[in-house]
Amino acid sequence: MFSRCTDASKVALVHLVAALRRNGFALLDTQFPTAHLETFGCLTVPDETYRLMLDHAVGIGASWNEDLSLDSLRQEIIRLREGSNAWHDV
Repeated sequence: MFSRCTDASKVALVHLVAALRRNGFALLDTQFPTAHLETFGCLTVPDETYRLMLDHAVGIGASWNEDLSLDSLRQEIIRLREGSNAWHDV
C-alpha cells in the first residue's frame, strides 16, 4: 500500500473492518499478521482451522447492501476503538 499521508492505509483499514462487520462479514484474510492488525483481533491459525472459518464465513451470506457512509460507520468505528475489535465479538 502507499499513500500521500503517513498511516493513511491504517485509516482505510479501520473503515474497511467497520464496513465488513456492519455488513455481516465474518472473515478478513490479511495473510500476514502485524501489530496493527492484531488490534482488530488478527490471529494466525492452522490451515485446517482456517478452512473451517472460511466455510463458516462463506455460509453466512453477507453482502454490501448496508449504507456505507461515514455516518453509518461511525458507531462501528467507535465500537472498534472501545475494544470490541475481534471478529469473534461480532
